[in-house]
Amino acid sequence: MPTCRLCYSVYPREQFIHGIGPKAQVCVRCGLEKGLVTEEEVASLYNKSTANARFSALARRWSPLMWLSVLWAVWIILLNEVEPWGLYTLILLALFTLVVPLYMFFFSSKHMAVMARLTPEYERPKGH
Repeated sequence: MPTCRLCYSVYPREQFIHGIGPKAQVCVRCGLEKGLVTEEEVASLYNKSTANARFSALARRWSPLMWLSVLWAVWIILLNEVEPWGLYTLILLALFTLVVPLYMFFFSSKHMAVMARLTPEYERPKGH
């Protein structure tokens, strides 16, 4: 994937300004900040609400794994020595550890649909 020559970030090709000279290899965010393009010229720029919605969708997608790792850490630190509850929580954590990947697999198409809905349409210019 190409790299922006101003911020050195790596983006897909549709996140770059089409042009030569000062516009060559510049991402849409840097091009907008430097005044090389206007907001109407860059269709692939995410406005604040779209960026927040995409971030929220990613957070909903990966939060079960985060919670699972936090619960395992709590069990290792605190609950493994407590007599009846240590075993009960171990069984529940083992069950959740097996169920969460299946849940993520079955709902991956829903996540991809949400991300596709939140991705702006981009028509690649000729020769780009």
